[in-house]
This record gives sequence, C-alpha cells and structure tokens, in this order.
Amino acid sequence: MNHLKYLLLVVVLVVVIIFLLLDSCGSSRRADELRGQHEEASQIAEVERRIKEETIREQNKKIEEQDLLIAEANREVEIKNDHISSLGNTVAELEEEFDNLTDKDAKINNLTKQIEAWRDKFNLSQSIISDKDAIIFSLTQKYKSQVVISDSYKTMYDTLTLNTKKLQLIVTAQDWQIKKLRLTSGLKSGFVVVLAGLIVYNMVK
Repeated sequence: MNHLKYLLLVVVLVVVIIFLLLDSCGSSRRADELRGQHEEASQIAEVERRIKEETIREQNKKIEEQDLLIAEANREVEIKNDHISSLGNTVAELEEEFDNLTDKDAKINNLTKQIEAWRDKFNLSQSIISDKDAIIFSLTQKYKSQVVISDSYKTMYDTLTLNTKKLQLIVTAQDWQIKKLRLTSGLKSGFVVVLAGLIVYNMVK
C-alpha cells in the first residue's frame, strides 16, 4: 500500500513538473512574441518618421520658395508705388503749367502728357493689384504647407505616443513573464528536490 502511494506521489510530481515545463515553454514563446511585436512597432515607427521628416523638408522648401516670391512681389510693389508717386508729381506740374499756357497746340500737348501720365498710373495700379494677388496666393500656399508640416509633426507625436504606450505594455508583460518564469523555475526545483528526497527515502527505508 505504501509502495502504491509512493508511485502515485511520484506520478503526480512528474505530471506537475511536465506541466511547469510546458508552461515555461509557453511563457518563453509569449515573451518572444512580445519582443517581436516591439521590434515590428519600432520598425514601422522609424519608417513613418522618415516619411514625415521628408514631407516636412519638402514643405519647408516650398515655404522658402514662396518667401522669395513674396519678397520679390513686395519689391515690385514698392518700385511701382514710387513710380506712381513720381507720375503724380508730373501730373501736378503739367496742371500748373497748363494754367499758364496760351498757345492751343501747347495746351493740347500738355493735356496729352497728362493723359499719358494718368494712363501709366492706372496701368501701374493694376499691376500692383496683380502683385498683391500673387502675394496673397503665396501666403495661402505657405499656410497650406504649414498645415501639412503641423499635421506631420502631430502624426509623428501620436505615433511616438502610441508606440511608447505599446512599449510600456510590452515591458510590463515581459516583467510579468520573467517573474512567472522565476516562480515556475523555483517550483520545478522544489518539486525535483521533493521527488529526489522521496526516492532516496524509499530506497533507504
């Protein structure tokens, strides 16, 4: 009867050890899966980061190009405004001169010059409007580029935050797996010692 109890106890201990070994293998596989998920997430994040950084560089280049166009258009507006001011002075001089003219042909010539000056002022004003439209267009393009840059930075931040959370979960899970492995390892060692003790006890009994 004692021999039967001994065999039964040995069988139970062997089954428990086998179970712990299988559980240990499962824990090890799970740890490997978590490490694989971490590596995959890191690779995806790195690819996304490079894509977004390239997008940001392209948009910054576009902004620089628009800044040059805006600066050039502003210079053109300034030059044309100076020319309009000069034409205004010319018109004022012609008007003053006209009041002192008595010759018909001279008056006609004077009025012709005034008309030409007013025409040039009008054309310059229209050109300034076109320049300012170009400035508005460039500012709009800059705004669109800045929106793309802001969205890219936000995406990078969101991806980093998400991957950080994933990493924290993975690290937590890995810590749990390590603790579990240590526990099962200790239990296996204990069961082996108990089994060995029983065997030795029954051998010398």
